[in-house]
Amino acid sequence: MITSDLLSWFYAHRRDLPWRTSRTPYSTWISEAMLQQTRVTTVLDYYPRFLERFPDPKALAGAQEDLVLKTWEGLGYYSRARNLIKGAKYVCENFGGELPSEPDLLLQIPGIGPYMSGAIASLAFDKPVPAVDGNCIRIYCRLDALPLVPSEGSTYKEIHSRVLKDIPEDAPGDFNEALMDLGATVCTPKSPKCEACPLSDSCSAFLLGKQEDFPAKKQKKESPVEEHTILKIYLGDKILVRKRPSTGLLAGLYELIDLPGTMTNKQVKNWLLENFPSLAEVKDEPDIRPMGKSRHIFSHLRWEMLGYEIHLPVSGRKNQKDLSACACRLGEPVPPDEYDKLAFASALRAYR
Repeated sequence: MITSDLLSWFYAHRRDLPWRTSRTPYSTWISEAMLQQTRVTTVLDYYPRFLERFPDPKALAGAQEDLVLKTWEGLGYYSRARNLIKGAKYVCENFGGELPSEPDLLLQIPGIGPYMSGAIASLAFDKPVPAVDGNCIRIYCRLDALPLVPSEGSTYKEIHSRVLKDIPEDAPGDFNEALMDLGATVCTPKSPKCEACPLSDSCSAFLLGKQEDFPAKKQKKESPVEEHTILKIYLGDKILVRKRPSTGLLAGLYELIDLPGTMTNKQVKNWLLENFPSLAEVKDEPDIRPMGKSRHIFSHLRWEMLGYEIHLPVSGRKNQKDLSACACRLGEPVPPDEYDKLAFASALRAYR
C-alpha cells in the first residue's frame, strides 16, 4: 500500500498555497473551480481577489454576472464562473447558504461534478472520498501499468475504486492533496522525476522503464480553424462593443466587432461604408490602423485573427448623430472608464 510513503513525502514537500492556509468548504470550492484546466501560478493572483469581493455563497449569489465575469477575466473557461453563480444560488436556496458535507448532496449543486465533490468532502470535511483528477489517473496508471485512456468514463470508475482502497480515514484530505502535488511536481505528464518519487519502488511503469507510455494516449483530432477579423471602432473617445449571447462559446462576455474571415484594409473600408452610410458624405476617410495577427487556441477550436483599430471621423452634429445611430445597430459605444470595467474574453487580449 502506498499510503504511508505518499503521506510522509507530502508532509515534507507539500506546496505552500493560499487556499491551504485557512480552508473552508466555500474557499475550497472556489479554489478547485479556478484550478480546473488552469495553472496554479495563474490562480494565485485571482483567488484572494475573488474571495475578497465574494467572501461567501450569499455574496456570490447576489452578485451581478458582469461583475463576477470581470473578476474572473483572464482565467478562461468562463462557464466555471457562471456555474459558481448558479451553484451559490442553489446553496443559498437549498442548504441555508452553507455547502453540505456529503458528496451526494454536493453533486446536486450546479457546476460540481465527481472530482470537485470528492475534493470538497475530503479537504474541507475530512470525508474519506477520492478526488480523481488527471494527476490521480496518471499516477495510478503508472503505478499499476494500466493502459487506460483518461477521458473514458470507465477509467474514472477504475481509478476511483483503487484510490478508495488506499485513502486513509484519518487523513483523506492530505492523501488527495498529496496525489495532486505528486502529479503536479514529480509524476508529470512528460519527463517525470522518478528519482524524486516516493512511490518509484512500487511503480510498475518505472520498473518497466515505460513511464511515459502510461496512461494511454487518445489519438488527437486536429482542431478546426476559424478566421476572424476584429474591429476596434472608435467614435470620438467611445469604443464600440457588444455582448455575446448568453449561451455558447464565450457566453455573456463582451467583444469588439467580430467579423468572419480575414479581411483586407479595402474590405474593411467597404464594410464600414455599408454599415455607416453617412461616411460617404464626409470628406475625411475613416482612419484604419492594422493591429496585427493573433491566435487563440480553445480546447476544441483555434481562432486565427486579424485586427484593425478604426477611428471614425466625427465632424458635425448630424454626422455624429448618424454614426451613433448606425453604431447602436451593431453594438454599444462606451466611454473608456466603462470599457475598462467590462469582462472580455482572453481570446481578444491582443486587441483589448
